[in-house]
Amino acid sequence: MNAPMKKLPALLASALILLSTVTHGAEPAKTVTGHWHGLLDAGSVKLHVVFHISQATGGGLTATMDSPDQGVRGIPVDSVTVTDKELIMEVKAVRGGYKGTLDPSADTVVGQWTQGPNSLPLKLTKGAGTDPTTAVEVLSPADLPTNKDAAQKITGIWNGALVTPGPTLRLRVTISKTASGAATGTMVSLDQGTGEIPVRAITLKEGKVRFEVPGVGGLYEGTLASDGTRLSGQWQQQGNTLPLDLQKTKTE
Repeated sequence: MNAPMKKLPALLASALILLSTVTHGAEPAKTVTGHWHGLLDAGSVKLHVVFHISQATGGGLTATMDSPDQGVRGIPVDSVTVTDKELIMEVKAVRGGYKGTLDPSADTVVGQWTQGPNSLPLKLTKGAGTDPTTAVEVLSPADLPTNKDAAQKITGIWNGALVTPGPTLRLRVTISKTASGAATGTMVSLDQGTGEIPVRAITLKEGKVRFEVPGVGGLYEGTLASDGTRLSGQWQQQGNTLPLDLQKTKTE
């Protein structure tokens, strides 16, 4: 008998909740306003996170959190507490929180991100408000020709359904071509209400399509039908492998 399949982790989702702010001292609050970038390393999944902290009308602080690798932005941060040495934030929408020690320069915070029973180290660095996932993808010399071949032959919208041990999840993958002729893409889990999750490392070689979805630790490998409208393959995530066929949407 096969061992039971591990449950696929739910994608991070945002929720509409009322913002509240807490701060101690006016001067420390000013030093933390801005955009704070960090990287959560969970082993097979590495997630960029960005906290946007600003001065609230009438005093205090307000903030939102982005998980751009998962296509989620604007998650409300419920409370922001600042002293001369610590930054503490609570994010109820994902059952998460952060507590870190401010560097004397107020440009770096070193601490821990806690979500449910799990805790991971997280260093935050103040930077620009740009999205880290908008950086141009650098492909290896071996992958560049196969990526450009994918841009020529599989651009479009692809729909499929992933039958998991729980619910069936409808997926939509959009492949597009950049001005330089490279293939880029996004994935949306329609039944989980995710945003556009970046798709990376798209290649087409000898009729085999491969792409990665780092934000959810996912990998897809499929065979392109001779008419170019169907992919038959498998989705791999967190040690699980499930069949996934994708059908290209007809366009006018």
